[in-house]
Amino acid sequence: MSRYRRALSLGRRFFAAAAVARLGVAMSGLAVFWAVQGASGSFGRAGAATGAFAVAEALVGPQIARLVDRWGQRRVMPVPTALFAAAASLLIVACAGSWPAWSMVALAAAVGATVPAVGALSAARWRRVAARRDGDGPTGILPVALSLEAAVNDAVFLAGPVLVTTLSTALAPWSGLAVAMSLLVAGMIGLLLDSGSEPSPGGVSRGVLVDRRLLNRGFTALFAANLALGFFFGGIGVAITAFAFAHQAEALSGLVTAVAGAVSLVAGLIYGAVAPARPAPVMLAAGLVLAAGCAMLSLTPAVAVMFAGYAVVGGCVALVLIPGSILLQRAAVPDVYTQAMTWINSASALGIATSAPLIGVVVERHGWSAGFLVLAALTACLPVTIAVLPGAGPGRVSPGRDSAG
Repeated sequence: MSRYRRALSLGRRFFAAAAVARLGVAMSGLAVFWAVQGASGSFGRAGAATGAFAVAEALVGPQIARLVDRWGQRRVMPVPTALFAAAASLLIVACAGSWPAWSMVALAAAVGATVPAVGALSAARWRRVAARRDGDGPTGILPVALSLEAAVNDAVFLAGPVLVTTLSTALAPWSGLAVAMSLLVAGMIGLLLDSGSEPSPGGVSRGVLVDRRLLNRGFTALFAANLALGFFFGGIGVAITAFAFAHQAEALSGLVTAVAGAVSLVAGLIYGAVAPARPAPVMLAAGLVLAAGCAMLSLTPAVAVMFAGYAVVGGCVALVLIPGSILLQRAAVPDVYTQAMTWINSASALGIATSAPLIGVVVERHGWSAGFLVLAALTACLPVTIAVLPGAGPGRVSPGRDSAG
């Protein structure tokens, strides 16, 4: 606890503001779905709007991050934040006024294109305050700070969907989007007001779409690993839901996922307290559990066993994400760190967009067990890509040099 208190003493202001904004981010995608579905009465149109939101976020986010790295957070982020608020407000008006379906999809894309990458902005600030206190070594407050980030991420993605569903069903279909917008904008204002933790601008970007300083072995492997992790994220919910329906327990599918999320949260906090000097082997072991666990879940005989089995499998997610975040700050110099984080998020989004419909088709045609097996094959890419990370194998790694190549 003393390690967490020291970290929070340095980053309490922006961390609290980012937590509020991240709850808004966690609500946004599902809130778009509810708003469009309530206005159009069509799950297909709502799915198209959500897909447009996700694709726009994945494509535009890294380019906004390049501007942030060049000019600084306070000079750049007020513009996309204001555009996000405007696009979300227009989407609310469109849904409340039953505008044409194409306009809702277009506005959903605009919301996704401008949604602030709060996680990347907050992680860049943690890197700055950690460097000022501890330097760039693998110990100190940075692993603790990234564990806090992962814990908040787990918490908001547990609470966000529940909050959106409650608001959208109890009030109006667009009310969840209105609250998400308000939380995100309020959190971003608080984040940007904390000027003391803002990273310094990094100057002109090198390259057209991707900064050349990111084209190294460490970053490329982490991008591929997060793509594979996106495969897991996209398919696991579909497979678990299909399992629950097959066992007449569909109401428990969300609870199965929530239990695993809670285990992941605790595992992440423990990781931060221990702060291993070599994160890559931990990440590799957790990736192996995710891949093998998906295959073993295909044999699950009962709902109670699924609760226990997925608690172990899903509980390893933080042990992939947190070491990956630590390795990323070694693979990307500070001048391109925000865009590195955003590209990693885009890789995960691409994996989700690929896996979710694929596993959906598999479970519809061949059953939930086949869905888990196909998901295991996709997730097997995760330990393979982690294995090529510098420092993943045996032997000692020199801190700060494991991203060379």
